[in-house]
Amino acid sequence: MRAPRVVAKGADAIAARIRELATEHAIPIFEAPPLARVLYRNVDLGQEVPATLYVAVAQVLSYIFQLRSAKHAGMQPPPRPQVAVDETRV
Repeated sequence: MRAPRVVAKGADAIAARIRELATEHAIPIFEAPPLARVLYRNVDLGQEVPATLYVAVAQVLSYIFQLRSAKHAGMQPPPRPQVAVDETRV
């Protein structure tokens, strides 16, 4: 299985437009500013997430899958995880 890839990134107006499109298409939005900063600075569009960020990205993806499952089952959303990123290790 391959690592997740960055499919969109941006700052300011571009980031706002990405969030707007996600909302329009019912894509959950998860805010983790330290992770977003590291990905923005270090990973190009289409590039795989670096191994040093696997745990943080896995936490986000796991939460999103749990969120979708809870929504489909009519349950309360799961607690939001704390995503820690060491910005110096990328």
